[in-house]
This record gives sequence, structure tokens and C-alpha cells, in this order.
Amino acid sequence: MSGQVAALILAGLCLLPVGACTQRSARVGGPGAARDAAAADPGAALAGTAKRATAVVASPEPSGQDPALADLLADDLQLRAATYVNPAVVRLELERQGRRWRAKWKAMGVGGSELQEGLDGNNSPRCEVAAYRLSRLLAGETGEPLVPPVVVRALHRDVPCDRSCRHIPKLIGADIPATFPAINDHLVLGALTLWIEGARPPQRLHGELWSPERFAANREYRRSVSDLFLFLYVIAHGDANYGPNFLLRSADLGRVYSIDNGRAFDGVPYYVGEGEPDWQPLAELAPHKLIAPRFAAATVAALAQLTVPRLQQELALLAAVELGSGRAVSEPQREAALSAMRGQPLEAIPGLVKHSRQTYTGRVGGQTFVLLGIGAPGIAQTAARAQQAVAYLRRPGGRLFGD
Repeated sequence: MSGQVAALILAGLCLLPVGACTQRSARVGGPGAARDAAAADPGAALAGTAKRATAVVASPEPSGQDPALADLLADDLQLRAATYVNPAVVRLELERQGRRWRAKWKAMGVGGSELQEGLDGNNSPRCEVAAYRLSRLLAGETGEPLVPPVVVRALHRDVPCDRSCRHIPKLIGADIPATFPAINDHLVLGALTLWIEGARPPQRLHGELWSPERFAANREYRRSVSDLFLFLYVIAHGDANYGPNFLLRSADLGRVYSIDNGRAFDGVPYYVGEGEPDWQPLAELAPHKLIAPRFAAATVAALAQLTVPRLQQELALLAAVELGSGRAVSEPQREAALSAMRGQPLEAIPGLVKHSRQTYTGRVGGQTFVLLGIGAPGIAQTAARAQQAVAYLRRPGGRLFGD
């Protein structure tokens, strides 16, 4: 990518919400999904001229909402820096109410397309949100989610606006295309994901991401890595044989994360025989080939609850953005206007317009929404894999641990 193109991309990613804005490498021949690259382009960090926008008052977080999700969805974000990671992904340094953190921004394809860099399935924010939600279910009260918090939200193009979306944080650069221009040509939708600090991608599976010695000695790692292998199998991760899709906590290698989950559930897999042989076991996961010798009883109990009706409630409607105002719905299942959709496949709801696999738009309660979910076949297959894993791990002689 030329410096001119990189500058254009980054110039379009400066948020202008309430005050001044100061201003992982893709696999060759493979998906251009976000990677926690060890060395981002050093010339891509931005520090631009300050620019003012209309102040907005932060809304109180809904009771019980994950604070990280509330931050990612807030309209009073301020961007302090942006760093190019790959042609589709920018790492943002954000500030809100005196707190700073980093996040990853990846815009949706125009019209909700899942194409990226010519590859279908490379840009599927709905699957990323589904992975986060399912990882929370598996973690329960005793574990930690394997997937960092992620939301689908809108940002505003840098164009004059007197519409109801004028309060949405702005992007510098009108050349950035709107996601659904026929509905609202001011808004760009995408996935905003919390950046995991103090972690690095593993260089190899055996001896690093997977270590029998660490499994035996470290209780936190034992739960984390065994949960990871189960999780990858249950969601049908289609690009798991690639190290940069994962992170290890740097200090002690005691915690693992799955950070690239777009090719999962009913998304498009990407197993083309190009992975390194050391990582191949992650492309061949099955109930009898889950790598770890034991699994957490609490995680297996959580898996047993992943029936089709439960997953329909959790995954059929994952994200919703009202395209007039740009408002991202924090909990679509509890949104009054969308309550009738709860637990129904989007493809079964009359009046919606399909744009890609499970991305729809439609008018609901007098408002136009973009709606993202996992389809009925993907939910049924996920439930079936969960029950197959449970049956195998609870068989006589199955080895579970409780610590």
C-alpha cells in the first residue's frame, strides 16, 4: 500500500465527538482479518490538528451492562491517536470521561458485504459479536471470556449534518463510503473491539499456545486453554490454524484469547492447506481431538445449556443500529421496538431486506434498522456441536476438573 493511500485511510479515522481531536498484518494470500501485528506501520500514527464538534451529554449506562461495551457504544468518545494495522483495520486510542484505552476499528463492507480484499467472509462483524457472546456464556461466573468485548456501531462521515445522526462521533474524510448510502449517506458502520493489552500472538502451537507442563501447573491457564479448544470446535472456527488469531498474556503465558472469529458459525471457513503443520490440530478439532486432556466441569455444564432455543435467544439477533439517528442498540433483545423479533431467525421476519448472509435492513416501529444475526442453520449446527462435545466429555472415563 502506498503512503498516499495509507494516509487517506488514516485521515478518515479521526473521531470528532465532543471536543478537540488530536490526532495484525494480513496473511499473504489469506484473510485480511485483524491481527495483533507485532510491528504496525510506524508512519501510520496520526496526530492531527484539533477540530471542534458539538458537545453531547453522555447517557447513563443501562443497568447491568458490561462497562466495556458501554464505553465502546458511547457517543462521547474522543480519539487521541490512530495506527494502521492492515488495509482494513485501524488501532484507535480512545478517551471517554477521563479514561483512555485502545480499540480496533474495522468498517463493514458497503451494503453489508462480507467481502474484503477480494475474499468472501473476510469481514463478518456479526460472527465476531456472536463469538464474544458465546464466550461469555461459556465463562459463566467462574471463568473469563476468551473473546474481547466487541460491538457493531456507527461513526459519522465528515460531512455537514442537520439530521438526527449529527451527535454521532465523526470521521475526518468524506471520501470514506457510507455503509448503506441509500438509507443514510452520513454513516459508516463497523466493529469496534477492545484492544487486549499486555498480550502477544504465539509463534507456535506446541510448547507455547499449548503447553502440557503449564496445563498441569497453572490453574488459570488450564481453564483458559481448555476452554479455548472447546470454544473453537463449538463455533466451527474456520481459520484456527494460524497463530496471529490468538493472544497469550505476556507476563506469564497464563491466559489465552481468541481475537479473530469472523470465520465461524455460519461464516465462510478458510482452510486451504497453507497453514504451518504445527498449527494443523486446530483445523481438525472434534470431540475426540480437543488437544487438552481434561476440561472444566463448569464449562461443560455451560455447553449443555446451549440448546437450539437458548442459542436462538442469544444469537439470532446480535446487533442493531437505527440508521436514521445512528443509535447502536446496546441490547437488541431488550429493545422495545425489536422485542417481537427475539428468538426468531431474521430470514423468517417479513419485510426485511437481506444484504448479505445474515445482515438485513427494515423498518420496525417507524424506524429503519440494520440487523445482524446468525441464521437458523448456523444456530442448529452450533447447538449440535455443543451437545456432541458434552456427550463425549461426560462419557464414562471422561476427565473433567473442578478447580
